[in-house]
Amino acid sequence: MDVLLIGIAGLSLILAIGMGLILFKVLNDERQRSDARVAALAAATATVDLPLVSSADDPPVPDPVISRSDLFVAADERSPWPRRAAVAAVLAMGITLGGYAVAPWSAVTVPAAVPAAPLELLSLKHAQEGTRLTVSGSVRNPRGGAPQAQVFATAVLFGPDGNFLTSGRAALDFTSLAPGDESPFVIAVPVSGSVARYRVGFRAADGSVIAHVDRRADSTAAAQHSQVPRSTSWPQ
Repeated sequence: MDVLLIGIAGLSLILAIGMGLILFKVLNDERQRSDARVAALAAATATVDLPLVSSADDPPVPDPVISRSDLFVAADERSPWPRRAAVAAVLAMGITLGGYAVAPWSAVTVPAAVPAAPLELLSLKHAQEGTRLTVSGSVRNPRGGAPQAQVFATAVLFGPDGNFLTSGRAALDFTSLAPGDESPFVIAVPVSGSVARYRVGFRAADGSVIAHVDRRADSTAAAQHSQVPRSTSWPQ
């Protein structure tokens, strides 16, 4: 956009300079024509010496009549003012376009994008079957949220010492979530060690994190992730 604006401003400036040069040439030519007419009139009105008469009795010899009517006859020329007005109008238009291209665009501000409302975790539970931990729950796209599609629920498992053990993910039961829709999810994660806690989150198909808040009544999780407290974690 900046390159386009600079190009328009430069083109307008070049156009304005060109129109100014044309206007200057037109005025100069008109001044030269005016000077030529003044010189011709001055030459035509110069005094002409008459020949002396040799005798008073001699009849006067008529001098050759030099018609000067042609000197004052000017060829019909169209008035230069329409052309001057056209040049001035083009020049004014170029300057106006140049100012419009530079000033208004620089003052335009783009409003900041309003972030979409985060998803809401409504329920969460887990169950262990042998070497597999199954985490299930439900999530809702709030009425003020943006439509979501291909959302994955993720679970990250940690050991008693806080170290990462493993993780898993599964798509929501509903492929798309319009504002106000809810969907259950089930994540089955194979485990081989002792699990002390886990976290649940949501991601898009490209792996980017989708923000969510925990709306469970007994929630103690932070706004961006859900975590089962140690006191209610499943037996080790």
